[in-house]
Amino acid sequence: MIDQTQLISSVFPLVGGGAIGFGVGYVIKKLMKLAFIGLGLVMLVLGFLEYKHWISVNWTVTENQSSAILTHLANKIATVTQHMNHEIPIGVGVLGQS
Repeated sequence: MIDQTQLISSVFPLVGGGAIGFGVGYVIKKLMKLAFIGLGLVMLVLGFLEYKHWISVNWTVTENQSSAILTHLANKIATVTQHMNHEIPIGVGVLGQS
């Protein structure tokens, strides 16, 4: 027969790890959404200013730079999440319960 304390002590780390994973995924999703919105707003302002003939925009360079920025951001987020997998044990979820 399974002891109830054994069951609880083995389930809490899994639940805590799942909650941490969900939270990190949610934050990363929101950060990426903000990055895309910010970049879109910058492009919108540049397009408007070029339409009014206040500035001249080289769209090829602008596209390359924005693509490089988003690629760099995605690589940084991937690196951070990979490091988190190695540095945060699953049992850390129990800390919130004690």
